[in-house]
Amino acid sequence: MDTIFQKLNHAGARYLLIGGQAMRLHGLPRYSMDWDLFIPGRDEANHALINEALKDDLELPLMMLGVRGENFLQTEQLSLGILQFHLVVPGLSFPEAEKNSVLLKEEGGSPIRCVSAWDLLKSKQAANRPVDQPDILFLKSRLNIN
Repeated sequence: MDTIFQKLNHAGARYLLIGGQAMRLHGLPRYSMDWDLFIPGRDEANHALINEALKDDLELPLMMLGVRGENFLQTEQLSLGILQFHLVVPGLSFPEAEKNSVLLKEEGGSPIRCVSAWDLLKSKQAANRPVDQPDILFLKSRLNIN
């Protein structure tokens, strides 16, 4: 996935890594097959940047968030893995999460813009799925929250 992030970074695309891969980069040893990216749902210019940067990788171009929430999650099977674009994330607004974001490095060395540990915790608590419970405990411990 290193090349995907190189392309997104080179294009100046706005994205934030969330989900299991973000948990891993924040220090929780965890296996996840997919890479979840939070992108602004109605930023037409950003969608165009991503579509152009990943034109050789995406089967279909990304679509904007619909007026009734259509297209809030778009999944692409790439040769390197599964890439999911989230246009809506429970508990988070993109502008606020982008402001709080951190730059972490993937194993290949590419910088990846990730949601902060605080925002990751907010999104995990808002979703509150059974699969999120270990992540919530890890993040609370890391952030020194009882």
